[in-house]
Amino acid sequence: MSLSGEWENQNGSVLRIGPVENGAFEGTFVSTKGRAVRNRGYPVRGTVNGELLAFAVNFADDADNAHSISNFTGRLHDGELHTVWVLAREFEDAERTKPTQPWNAFIVNADRFVRRAG
Repeated sequence: MSLSGEWENQNGSVLRIGPVENGAFEGTFVSTKGRAVRNRGYPVRGTVNGELLAFAVNFADDADNAHSISNFTGRLHDGELHTVWVLAREFEDAERTKPTQPWNAFIVNADRFVRRAG
């Protein structure tokens, strides 16, 4: 199964994966959670090895910087992407005035993505 296309997780966030060339891909991630700007496609860079994939989302662009990066690692299984992610954040408050300490700079969770129809 090709990874290229649009994938949606259980929270409604959308991962768009472009063509996979030589095991690498680029795309965008539109988040519906956290401090990311809604309806904004943040840049994604990833790699594929068989059914396995890993990608990073940089929550910064020319218009805004959320001072956070998330890395996803997962597997394509039965037509779904099962991932575990780690978000590293520079600030613990939404106003970006209180820097994180090493013990609270990271958030870890898991997502399941399904291919969007269309």
